[in-house]
Amino acid sequence: MTLSDYLSSSKFVNALFLKVAWVACVVGGNSYGLGVVFAMLCLNIYQRNIAADWPYAVGLGLFGLVLDSAWMHFGVLDYASSASLSIAGITLAPLWIVLLWVAVGLSLNHGLIFFVERPLIGGLLVGASAPFSYMAGERFGAVVIPSYENLVVLGLVWFVVYCALFSLTKYVNGKTAEQDDSAPAAQSI
Repeated sequence: MTLSDYLSSSKFVNALFLKVAWVACVVGGNSYGLGVVFAMLCLNIYQRNIAADWPYAVGLGLFGLVLDSAWMHFGVLDYASSASLSIAGITLAPLWIVLLWVAVGLSLNHGLIFFVERPLIGGLLVGASAPFSYMAGERFGAVVIPSYENLVVLGLVWFVVYCALFSLTKYVNGKTAEQDDSAPAAQSI
């Protein structure tokens, strides 16, 4: 695929949506983030990609809720000013950060496919850039980083998580392709 093919493809539109989702969620919070992620979902439904994407979107949404709630519990990050929800004395991560995880799930087979095909490169890039993303989020008032040493922990965890995520997606895509190839061909009359 050439650069011009990529720029005119749905993969580019999806990658653009992922960037807009980051800004909408971090700067605009729950309402703006919800609108952009809903638009991404509608695009995936329209393009008939939702069957392959919904397990990633739901799974990553739940994973992100648990992980970012744990970051808060252990003092790695503080989303207190972001309307976090508290249930039975447990403070949960705010909706907007969960929406970012859902957006990633809706992008794995599209805007992020380059990294799915190259999990180590993707993991390294995400791990190296995660601290900068959190620092930008802190400037917008979306998160507080209690200690900048925590950025090292975040970068290392993001490397492991995304390397595993991209590898898993690559594996699942390979299994799906194998099943499609082994399906009996339609017979013509």
